[in-house]
Amino acid sequence: MNNYIGGPLVVLLMPLAWVFDGIVRLRVLLYRLGYLKSHRPPWPTLSIGNISAGGTGKTPLLFFALRWFEENDAEAAVLSRGYGGDEGVILRQRFPQVNLIENPDRVAGMRSLIDNTTPEVLVLDDGFQHLRLQRDIDVVVIDATKPFGPTFPAGLFRESTQALRRASLVVVTRVDLVDQQRRDEIQQKIAQTRIGLTKLPRVEAKMTATHLRQVLGGEVCDLARLNGAVATLAAGIGNHQPFADLCESLGVNISSYKRFADHHQWTSDDVLALADAEMVLVTEKDGVKLREIASDKFYEVCVDVEFVVGGDHFEQKLFDLHLPVRAARIEPLWEGVSNVD
Repeated sequence: MNNYIGGPLVVLLMPLAWVFDGIVRLRVLLYRLGYLKSHRPPWPTLSIGNISAGGTGKTPLLFFALRWFEENDAEAAVLSRGYGGDEGVILRQRFPQVNLIENPDRVAGMRSLIDNTTPEVLVLDDGFQHLRLQRDIDVVVIDATKPFGPTFPAGLFRESTQALRRASLVVVTRVDLVDQQRRDEIQQKIAQTRIGLTKLPRVEAKMTATHLRQVLGGEVCDLARLNGAVATLAAGIGNHQPFADLCESLGVNISSYKRFADHHQWTSDDVLALADAEMVLVTEKDGVKLREIASDKFYEVCVDVEFVVGGDHFEQKLFDLHLPVRAARIEPLWEGVSNVD
């Protein structure tokens, strides 16, 4: 089940990983006991985060939540650390009405929201480890292709599976890229980790391509254009294989794949190095960094999350978060009716 970086170096690094995990658990305990101070936001608060270093499909799930709040007339604000800036640009493009604050100090970000706006619900982007801010609902996203593994520096995980005991809900993504046995093993691991706690519902999702967009001109194209196309893939993301699998599922003949580190800052030299490609496919988070330097060969594959199992449980969490807001709206109206002679 575990995913390791690989090589004999991992064995040497495992003792350091155990020390790192111990420090992380001690920090969680100190917050729980009140020795480290946490702050309570003045709004119902949802956190969507990972136990890994990224690449789980967290951002599409965040966008699903923001779309739900929008459709249900709930004014949402997002607090983000602001890694690399790419997700923030996409969020502003898709949800211009949402107030986004990007600040490594999210307590300061919360205070900025208090001073400048009055959202009804607050969403912490990548907030699972940010314990300085309290939350009502903690959603943890796990990638089915890389669900568990050792913590830094031996692996790519911020916390061990024991951290899932803090989760209100676990969403396993990219389940279409593994078989049923693997999916069941992941669910069993989650259940074993949470022995003695309330059993969590099974929630699984996949990433679905919605459309193709030319990076330079913004022209939206049908995905059918990719069926049989020869293309080079290029991306700066946390987990590269799912992007390749997605493109292959759309009928792309992949000639090569230029893999960059997560949140890679694209340069003109990077674009020039791909000049011989017939077509270059990138992710949406790469596309926002290529707007000014891409050639007309660059296209971004835009994706959304699609629930396979248990999507109603995720929506129920959003409803539960929004319920106090609805009640607060109704109460003044009810008082007005009751005061009528």
